[in-house]
Amino acid sequence: MKLSWRTAARIAWRETRSSLTKFLFVVLAVAAGVGALSGVRGFSQSFRSMLTREARTVMAADLTARQFQRATEAQNVSLDELTATGVERTLITETFSMASVVSGETSPLLVSVKAVDPARYPYYGEVKLQPPMALRDALTADTVACGEDLLIRMHLKVGDALRVGAQEFRIAAIVVSEPDRMSGSLSLGLRLMMSRDALDRTGLVSLGSRAAQRYLFKMQPGSPPVTEVRKSIRKILPDSFITDFREAHPIITFGLDRATVFLSLVSLIALIVGAIGVGMAMHAHLQQKMDHIAVMKSLGGTSREIIRIFTLQTMMLGLAGGLAGVAVGRVVEQILPALITKYFQVGGSTGWHLEATAQGIAVGLLTTLLFTLPPLLSIRKVRPSMILRRDMPETRPPWRKRLVASRASLAAGGVILLGIGVIAAWLAESPRVGAYFAGGLTVSLLALAFVAWALLRGIRAFLERSPWRIPSLVRQGFSNLYRPGNQAQAILVALGLGVTFTLTVYLVQKSLVGQIIETAPPGMPNVYMIGVTEAQVEPLRELAAQQEGVQGAAEFFPSVAARITRVDGVPIADLKLTGLARRYLSTHTVMWEDEKPEFMQIQEGAWWPPGTKEPVLSIVDSAAKMLHVKAGSVIEFQSSGRDFRARVAAVHQSGVVRNRPTTEMVFNRSALAGLPVIFVGGLRMKAPAVAAFQRAAFSKFPSVSVVNIADALEIVQQVVDQIAVVIRFLSGFAILAGAVILAASVAGTRFRRIREVVILKTLGATKRQVVRIFAVEFLMLGVVAGLMGALLGVIFSAIVLNKLMDAKFHFEPVAALVAVLLTTLLANVSGWLASVRILQQKPLEALRNE
Repeated sequence: MKLSWRTAARIAWRETRSSLTKFLFVVLAVAAGVGALSGVRGFSQSFRSMLTREARTVMAADLTARQFQRATEAQNVSLDELTATGVERTLITETFSMASVVSGETSPLLVSVKAVDPARYPYYGEVKLQPPMALRDALTADTVACGEDLLIRMHLKVGDALRVGAQEFRIAAIVVSEPDRMSGSLSLGLRLMMSRDALDRTGLVSLGSRAAQRYLFKMQPGSPPVTEVRKSIRKILPDSFITDFREAHPIITFGLDRATVFLSLVSLIALIVGAIGVGMAMHAHLQQKMDHIAVMKSLGGTSREIIRIFTLQTMMLGLAGGLAGVAVGRVVEQILPALITKYFQVGGSTGWHLEATAQGIAVGLLTTLLFTLPPLLSIRKVRPSMILRRDMPETRPPWRKRLVASRASLAAGGVILLGIGVIAAWLAESPRVGAYFAGGLTVSLLALAFVAWALLRGIRAFLERSPWRIPSLVRQGFSNLYRPGNQAQAILVALGLGVTFTLTVYLVQKSLVGQIIETAPPGMPNVYMIGVTEAQVEPLRELAAQQEGVQGAAEFFPSVAARITRVDGVPIADLKLTGLARRYLSTHTVMWEDEKPEFMQIQEGAWWPPGTKEPVLSIVDSAAKMLHVKAGSVIEFQSSGRDFRARVAAVHQSGVVRNRPTTEMVFNRSALAGLPVIFVGGLRMKAPAVAAFQRAAFSKFPSVSVVNIADALEIVQQVVDQIAVVIRFLSGFAILAGAVILAASVAGTRFRRIREVVILKTLGATKRQVVRIFAVEFLMLGVVAGLMGALLGVIFSAIVLNKLMDAKFHFEPVAALVAVLLTTLLANVSGWLASVRILQQKPLEALRNE
């Protein structure tokens, strides 16, 4: 008589109900991972839905076109003709500048300037100001609106005066929010909004400047279809990046997709930790059910039927954890917007996301089933005769026989690895990412397992060979790590994995920013001058030479905006460029050099002799490959309405470290003669002298932005910190799952622990002594997991920085110590929560069951 699925499900349900306390922790561990995963996926869907639903508001228009040069007179005439068809437009200019207080010694600050026409901007949405007022009232030729962070940094308030460029402005309001901030080119940093009349007063933007010019278009009733309008804009502004309301913003959605994949894989790690807990719990559960399994087999049950029962039980646990995780995911979905609200204004959730919910539950079930394969397959080894031989000592076979006997377990490990890779590939929509993830996770788990084994063996060896007398309670606590079924190694792997990942993220973040700040090569400029005209080069050079703390002369490098039109006579559009090569369809910055820079290595051709009049250039090797050019090729360009061509004289390779700006294409001076040029200056100064130079340069050249690298890095630091907060928040679920697994292990060995407590109490041990034994055990688990996670976190972050990012690793001993202490605290809390009922057990109650 065969066991039906229905009967197997009934038995599995009864088994689950009889072990609710034990499996409650398992469900929570799975819920932590599923919650992180479904929360990330749900937030991504909410964000994408918001972009689609409010596309016009996000862009503040029906269509946008962004480019980095002013429209020519001919282009403006064509745009006016488009306006006559019912397509209204307004221009937004975004650039960087220096701003300072009118009076006082406060150093100027780098600000992100956004110039708009307040009579038209925004076409959709609303700019919220404090105090509330209309934008046209706040932005005049003499007034500006600032972000609150700018006022805080400069100790100003609404009504005070601010100097931008060579002019003074009154601060009329604080910018609370603006609809198109996500679509802007310079959406980060200290914000300053002004009218176009005010921008003209400052003189910040001149011919050749690389300020971002963003056109907003609004289609009036009766205007041509959006497809036709888009084609017209593309024809008029061929260098622009165009977006319309029918699509979510491509740049934002691309970043969203990349972030979703990464954070989903982070969440998958937490789910895998929870699945490890399910496998541990099921292994302990089956160990307790050996007699039952043997009896079922003696009554005619087959291994396949019994495996069916416990597989259904596993699926019930995974489903319960998945459903609980979906509820947790809703909480995560509400928290994530608060973590990024500084840079992105995200609308509220659109409700339950069926796709994210189903995906979270499915991944939870699959991962749970994968990690319970080994204990489920072990059911086949249970023999009915084991009941009669249970108390007989077992002989340990040779390692060869043990290896042959473990073939099923090794095969299950391969299936687990393959399954994790498939799940990761499904989430990332990339088989290669799935393979990398599975491989990296395998290496991490093996490393963690080895370190855990080595540390536990070291503790055991210390107990056996210690020359010091160890108190009996401490020795007993240490010995509890080797209690049958305690699974200390699996607990350490699970908890250590979360600690390792979290600490690795923190150390990589700190080391990267720290290296940029501290380890610049000698002579590398730490002050840059941006937006310098040709007439300002020599006066600025003289001003810099007069400053204290200057280390070497200031250098200035030309910058010309140009676009490739033809390569060896073939139009650039006909080259069918794909991937990264498509960036050559847009305007690029090029420069000239009189002599070959030292860091350039010529691979093909030769550098031109001094005084060469023929237009020639040297192109970097990566660009040469993408454009299929070589020495002797002819490339045609267009800059500010002027066409010119140049012969490729050389193909070069740039060195990794250089103390000057460069571009992918370097010309001789005569090739770019007569084109609008803007210079970038570099200067090395002692840090305390930078502020004085900023004030002096701002006083004489207010249109020039003097950027202290520390100020620029502060913006980078804020962005990196914000990203790291999100990653650490999600990786915290892995640590939480590890702590829950510890509690599950305590609950899984409840009967053995009760027996131990009863024996100790019967022999005269007090409750306080038993508590001390447990305290030593939990303390050692926490310390060892923390040390293991900290050790591997340091090693992994060093590998990532040194091998993958070519950066220098900085060890943070305080961070490692904090990780160990917090892990120890978490392990103790988790262990004690699961041990309260065990310590309250009366000896007589337990002995009656013997």
